[in-house]
Amino acid sequence: MGTREPGRGTLITSALVALLASATWATALDLGNGGLPVEYAQTVFGDEIADVSFVPIPEIILDPNEGDTFGVMGAWLLLNDEGEIRYMVAPDVRYNETKGVFPAFRILAYPTDDRFWTVLLGKSTTIDEDYEFEFEDYGLWDGRAFIETKVLYELDSTERFFGIGNGSDEDRESNYTGANFFAEAKPGVHLLPRLNAAWKTRVQHFDVKRGQVDEYPFVREEFPGVPGLEEAWYWTNQLSLSFDSRDSRKLPREGTFASTYVEAADRRLGSDSSFWRYGVEGRHFVSFRKQRNPVLAMRARLDYMDGPRKQTPFWALNSLGGRRSLRGFGSDRFVDFNRSLVSAELRTTVWSVDLFGVTAEVELAPFIETGQVYASRDDSPIDDLHWVYGLGFRGIVRPQIVAFVDVGAGEEGASVFTGIDYPF
Repeated sequence: MGTREPGRGTLITSALVALLASATWATALDLGNGGLPVEYAQTVFGDEIADVSFVPIPEIILDPNEGDTFGVMGAWLLLNDEGEIRYMVAPDVRYNETKGVFPAFRILAYPTDDRFWTVLLGKSTTIDEDYEFEFEDYGLWDGRAFIETKVLYELDSTERFFGIGNGSDEDRESNYTGANFFAEAKPGVHLLPRLNAAWKTRVQHFDVKRGQVDEYPFVREEFPGVPGLEEAWYWTNQLSLSFDSRDSRKLPREGTFASTYVEAADRRLGSDSSFWRYGVEGRHFVSFRKQRNPVLAMRARLDYMDGPRKQTPFWALNSLGGRRSLRGFGSDRFVDFNRSLVSAELRTTVWSVDLFGVTAEVELAPFIETGQVYASRDDSPIDDLHWVYGLGFRGIVRPQIVAFVDVGAGEEGASVFTGIDYPF
């Protein structure tokens, strides 16, 4: 939907969490440098690379939309003198009953503490495709400016739509292929050490095609009148103002993040219809004991949207469900113009171990989430909440990498999600 994140979440996560599950098993899998000599790695990635480790990793992914996926990944970890991961080269091959065989190649790069980029190239033996490039740099202008960019083209044949509204019927589940392309850039500047302003511009093309999950009807047949079934172009622009006192953007243990934004698309600027949205979000992190463990992480957000109800596409609306919100429901389970969400989890490091030249941590995180979508700004954001309870398993390599497997349960059953970075 409008704030959805594509399926990149399944990439490295099961890998890292699995290899952290057992020190004995993981050590047995360490096959040296996997045929990639340090000298060659230095030629390609720079002299900072001091060591290379190779890990073959089984992949088991349970996704409410995709179904069961099985595969194997080979991960090359390129480390500096301090044992920090600077690059990860991780091709894999997966099999899914719907998508078929799905090989992919990816690089995750952390060349400095302030810079990150990743490339993903994947094509299934059926119709699914995934091509992504992402880059961010928070060290511009001596740390006073930053930029985030992303380009994506994805064909996902397992997308779901249940109708618009907080009470959408589970029995009206429909399927489609989302053909999604977008390119976006978000430059920003620090007005004060902890206060920044940013502008995000995005060009997006979206088309709805027939899906591959035959047990559910095609969305055009189940919901023939819903707006957004025809291909469309949108150019959106967003202004945001954020306060950030967290001790880390990637792996926070203390501090507060608060942000407010306004965003618009306009027909006069080339979009197929006009709409605008605005919202607020707050995150707060409280650490306990001198070791800063455990950490209580809390989040609350409100998002509002205005636009012609017969023209605003369903895939651009605010949504709940998936690995970033209401983790007991499938992706984009509830869809409407407005949404509310509150989350809390207790992140507790239970084990630290040296693996493959890096120090890794295993974290458990029981969590609770609640939220709803609603049609009008005048509606109460808390009168018909959906609740989710669950437990997260995380593998962490400081200072940048966290991988998660989150198991959540809601009123429609249980879901398992994997991903890179914290859910919030």
